[in-house]
Amino acid sequence: MILSKGLTKLGLVVAAAAIMFTASMSFAGTTASAQTPPATFYGKALKSGDKIELFIAGKSCGTATANAAGEWSVSVPTTAACAPTAGAAVTATVNGAAVSLSPAATWQGGGLPADVANGYTIGAAAAATPAGTVTAPKTGNAGLLGAGSDAASRWLVLGVAIVALGAVAGTRAYAGRQG
Repeated sequence: MILSKGLTKLGLVVAAAAIMFTASMSFAGTTASAQTPPATFYGKALKSGDKIELFIAGKSCGTATANAAGEWSVSVPTTAACAPTAGAAVTATVNGAAVSLSPAATWQGGGLPADVANGYTIGAAAAATPAGTVTAPKTGNAGLLGAGSDAASRWLVLGVAIVALGAVAGTRAYAGRQG
């Protein structure tokens, strides 16, 4: 009899803890989201010391100075001052003069040029227009609990709470029969 009352109290405490955990997880709405890596633009064939600057919609995204081999690289994160978005056209200047990038450069998170070995080629023409818009894949929601219409995990947590309540009710009923 004493053991069954002790189990009843333990079951009640576990159920209460499960309900509080469920409530905090269900209504907190916290999720983990994948981070978008920066787009990297690079190339060769500049003169040592040449300054290249990249732009999106006329706003500077970053600068680089060509090294002794004429190589340059600019990394443009999502937090850059030019506010990059997937598919946005990227233009460039070298030492303040407008140049074209070939192939046409567009910002894409984690994006690299088609010719990974050589990067972008710099031309003397005006800024190029993008060949097309590439859409970033949906990475989904990395958290346990969904946001928006993804409520399946909330139902799962609610189901666990109901099972815990059922266990407490069963333990109490069993303890009542023993008394």
